[in-house]
Amino acid sequence: MTSPLCELCNKNERYHICTESNNQHLCLTCFNKLHFGINAPRAGRSMVYNKCIFCNVVFATDAKGSICDECSIIVTWKSGIHYLAGVNRVSELIRENKLDSKLWNENYCIDNLGTRATQVIMDAINSSSLLSKR
Repeated sequence: MTSPLCELCNKNERYHICTESNNQHLCLTCFNKLHFGINAPRAGRSMVYNKCIFCNVVFATDAKGSICDECSIIVTWKSGIHYLAGVNRVSELIRENKLDSKLWNENYCIDNLGTRATQVIMDAINSSSLLSKR
């Protein structure tokens, strides 16, 4: 049996089959780099202005990306404590009414953000709806 390797960096871990990159098997780091621009190489000498897909804030960085530093924990979590930080970030966006309405749809999140981000978002939504019922 062959071990699961990332097809981009050859690390001995695989989390996703990426449909946007010809169904490649990717580790979480490579998946986040391709989909969201997290830790992507510099785009050039000037700053690039991006809009965060979670909180809609416009931010400047040296690479093309779609998630600001504050929201990056939602998709990059690898441990329980980071997972909780991601849930807290989404909960904060819900309380401030800043979470994009498309992200309330689980199927949309799975298709566009992957299963890890979907888990964080859905758990935050469920816990916020439980708190509002009290």
